[in-house]
Amino acid sequence: MIILWLLFGSLGSVILTRFADGVTRTKLRGFFFWFSQCPHCEHRLRAKNLIPLVSYFFQGGKCRYCGAKISWIYPILEILSAWIFLWTYIWLQDFWTVFIVFWILTNRLLLLLLVYDIQKYELHMSTRTLLVATGVIGNLLLPNWNLWNALFASIAFIGVFLLIYLFAKRYVKIRFKTKQEWFWEGDIYLALIVGIYLPIILWHQNMLFSGSMIIKILIVFVLMSSVIWLIRAGIQFLLAKFLWSKKLSKLSYITISPLKVIPFFPAMIIAFWILTWKWQFFITLLFR
Repeated sequence: MIILWLLFGSLGSVILTRFADGVTRTKLRGFFFWFSQCPHCEHRLRAKNLIPLVSYFFQGGKCRYCGAKISWIYPILEILSAWIFLWTYIWLQDFWTVFIVFWILTNRLLLLLLVYDIQKYELHMSTRTLLVATGVIGNLLLPNWNLWNALFASIAFIGVFLLIYLFAKRYVKIRFKTKQEWFWEGDIYLALIVGIYLPIILWHQNMLFSGSMIIKILIVFVLMSSVIWLIRAGIQFLLAKFLWSKKLSKLSYITISPLKVIPFFPAMIIAFWILTWKWQFFITLLFR
């Protein structure tokens, strides 16, 4: 299964790089009907240059034709994609049903958003559009057509995160006499996604959909996301204190000081994964 998903792992990096600036007819035609090529010398890549992980390491992380360095994003995405495929299979204990395909696609898109946000400090428009569409289709596959429940949950999640955003922005302005953005567009957008997926998650875990359950899930989700964000902030602080130097800051792939921006969006995605797997456990733990 890991080998199978490695074969599809590089597709994510193609989506991130080719559609980073939006989707056009020319890009779509090239995506479906054109061959892979080096982004530097534009030489057509052969099958031996596209073997997941193997080609990258045998070529020393460089293009075989022009010697340009290949981004680390390719092997990282391939490894993470294989891990997600295996984790999804273990979680569902099923193979090649509609819902395992649905969750593999969902987790794959979330991974792409997470990696792109860490790399670029912004959301990938094409990927998030696909994620919304996947969530809506997933709701249509459920018994009794739960799209209205998904809409209700999404509004609840967006409302709470908007309130947190407005409160934090107002507090910082009064407390520090400056305008700062604590939550960005991506954080509120993911709240929409969680809401859309909520009926699907509850159905998978045999949990009843209700207003009180949405409130409990909201509380658990915000707490879990915040804890993960604080852990990352702590690690980032230690790295900045002991490893950061002027030499490192000059590297081309480091564009922002490690303490200037610490995205909340990746913490929310990781919290979503953990809670999707064990919603019932954490809700029982906090609301006995």
